[in-house]
Amino acid sequence: MSLKKSYVALAWTRPVPWLGFDRLSLDIDVAATQSRTIRYQRDLIRQYVREVQGVLEKEIALLELAPDRATPESLKILEHLVRQCSPQAMFLSVDFTAAQGWRPQPALRRGVPVERCLALAPDPLLMDGKRFDPQAHFRAWRQKEKAHVQSRPEHRQAVLQALTGQQGLSWPKKADLLNAQDLRAHGGKPWTADNLRKFLALTPK
Repeated sequence: MSLKKSYVALAWTRPVPWLGFDRLSLDIDVAATQSRTIRYQRDLIRQYVREVQGVLEKEIALLELAPDRATPESLKILEHLVRQCSPQAMFLSVDFTAAQGWRPQPALRRGVPVERCLALAPDPLLMDGKRFDPQAHFRAWRQKEKAHVQSRPEHRQAVLQALTGQQGLSWPKKADLLNAQDLRAHGGKPWTADNLRKFLALTPK
C-alpha cells in the first residue's frame, strides 16, 4: 500500500494600512477569517489535496509588503518550514500571475527546490455557497485603492475641520484629538505630533 503524497500550503496577501489591515496570523485558519484572499487560497489548496488524495503536512499564511519580493521575516519562516517538512513534501501555492498577470510572488519559492513547487491556477471557487472569482475580487480592490487615493483632498478637509478652533492645543494634544475621532493619516497610521506638524506644513493656507 503506497503512502499518501505530502503537501505544504503557502498562502499570502498584502497589507492594506489605510484600512488598518497590517497584521496577519501565521495560523492559516485564523488568517482566513482576516482575509478573503487567504481563505480562498487555503480552500483551493485543500480542495486540490483532497482530489489527489494527499495529506497536508503544514499550512502557513504570510503578509507581504510587495507583490514581487518577500520580507526577510517571511524568508526566514519559509526556510524554517523547508527544514521542518519531510523531504518529499510538495509546496503548494496559487499562481495569481495566471489571472491577467496580477499579484506575482516568486519570492514564495525562494529557498524551496523548484522541483518541489507546484502552483495552482486561480480558478473561481465556491465559498459560503457563493462563487468567489479572484480576478473580480482583485479588480474590485483596485477600484477601492484608486478611490482611496482620489479621496486625499476630502481627507485633508476633514482633518482641518476637526482642528478648527483648536489652535491653542499642543501638537501631541491635536494628534490625540484626531486619533480619538478615528481620523487617522491618509495612509492609515495614527497621528503623532511630528507627522501632524508636517501634514499641516504642506497644507495650502
